[in-house]
Amino acid sequence: MDDKNTEFECSETGSEEKGYLLKFKKDGVFFSVFPNDDETNLFELTDITKILDEHGAPNYSIELLMKVVREKDGIEVKISDDLLPQEKAEPIAPEIKIYPSKDKMEAVVNITVLDKEIKPTFNMVMDKLNEKGIVFGIDEEAIKKAVKNAIESGSCEMLVVQGTRPTNGTDAKLLKLVDNDAKGRPAELEHGRVDFKNLNLFTIVTKGQILAERIPHTQGSSGMNIFGDTVAAKPGKPFMIPAGKNTQIIEEHKVVSLIDGQFSMIGNKMTVTPTIEIKGDVDLSTGNITFNGSVIIRGSVQMGFEVKAEGDIEVYGSISGGTVEGKNIIVKAGIQGMQRGIIKAKEDVKASFAENAQIVAGRDIMISEAVLHCNLSAGKKIVVQGKRGMIAGGIAVAGEEILVKIAGNQMDTVTKLEVGINPMLREEYSTAKKALKKSEEDLDQAKKALNVLKAVNPDDLPLAKKELLLRLTKSQFPLAGEVKKFKDRIATIEAEFDNLKSGKIKVAEITYPGVKVIVRSVVKQLKTATQHCTFSEENGEVKISEY
Repeated sequence: MDDKNTEFECSETGSEEKGYLLKFKKDGVFFSVFPNDDETNLFELTDITKILDEHGAPNYSIELLMKVVREKDGIEVKISDDLLPQEKAEPIAPEIKIYPSKDKMEAVVNITVLDKEIKPTFNMVMDKLNEKGIVFGIDEEAIKKAVKNAIESGSCEMLVVQGTRPTNGTDAKLLKLVDNDAKGRPAELEHGRVDFKNLNLFTIVTKGQILAERIPHTQGSSGMNIFGDTVAAKPGKPFMIPAGKNTQIIEEHKVVSLIDGQFSMIGNKMTVTPTIEIKGDVDLSTGNITFNGSVIIRGSVQMGFEVKAEGDIEVYGSISGGTVEGKNIIVKAGIQGMQRGIIKAKEDVKASFAENAQIVAGRDIMISEAVLHCNLSAGKKIVVQGKRGMIAGGIAVAGEEILVKIAGNQMDTVTKLEVGINPMLREEYSTAKKALKKSEEDLDQAKKALNVLKAVNPDDLPLAKKELLLRLTKSQFPLAGEVKKFKDRIATIEAEFDNLKSGKIKVAEITYPGVKVIVRSVVKQLKTATQHCTFSEENGEVKISEY
């Protein structure tokens, strides 16, 4: 053995898991490539040539290398006879990288040990931080821990710098001094009884009472990033005091009531009004509601309960078999009459759908989706033109117009649409006619009885008959007055009938068989489907024209 080979150090690189094995022996370099299930190699040929060059084996055949790689049989093949003594490489310092965050408030160190001879140190990390210009928020204990972990495991990544984030200001707040959600107790009656019709459910305030107080916003405190720069705080947002109707701002931050009344939030305004608000359903928990102002119901009106108001009534839920009467009635959900509830408005009724309900409006009825088996009566218009826009089953009567997308349905459900006569006037007309008939009959009977009594000598009448004669004589005058009153009202209504518009029924999409159209008492029963049409009265017949 010559002196040259005595300097060689036998070693090997790779493994079966890596797919190859290089053995550097005293008598040459040996190369093996192991078979694997995958067609591809687990390494690159350039990786092998680099290792060979680093170990001082320059005289190898690249063709032989490629052959061994192709065959992948695990057989050890000598690829070089020559092996030069290696010069001992200089030890490589650990790789230390600093990654500041985008907001400059944190930094992470990544340490990779490349040579066991040179280990990372605390000062090395500090030097890297200094190179980056990081001067604030350095956690020395975290750096020491990161260095220790890197030495033990070969690498480590850890958060080692944290700036001081600014403390943003707080937004102004409104401190409400009136508990609008509190429910009262039922009023107590005599002998320990409780009046469940007077549940004290409404928030009542008095004139001069403080309703809310504003807590001002704050500016906050600034912070500092890891580069030593000041980071300004975001000031809190101011808050406008939500003074509304019948309230006033005093001392720049307080809201007081100007009147005695019910406290409520309308939009974002604190308001005191005669309006009452029900937070949930109208049911056993509230009893029936009767009020001379407006009513807001956040829930639904349940079966058998009544809500009557002189003002508007707004129901956020549904009306399910209840009775609701008001000026304008708005139902956010729908109306389920259950064949017992009645909805009656002096002006308009608005809802998403109606089923098995009786709805009366002095002006308009507006249903967005569907009307199923209902009895609708509107002084002016009935509008059902939402996504479905259907009236199927029941009766719909309007003084001027009915606007609908679909009338009837494919099952030819009997549906009656009538226009050209104000249903309220017609109802009043019918009532007046009946009352007139009764008054005329009563007057006629009184006159006949008087004629019979007058035919007898008054001196011959017993006392009871004389008293009857006196009562009949007195009664005929108010009866005659009633007859005149009813006749005058009937004449006025008939004149109003004559002044009514002819009326139209407009169906935007389709009218199915089973629909009966009535325009000013002229009737047409549809036997075939029609599309995009308008029904009106002309020369005593129902005219069908294009929508």
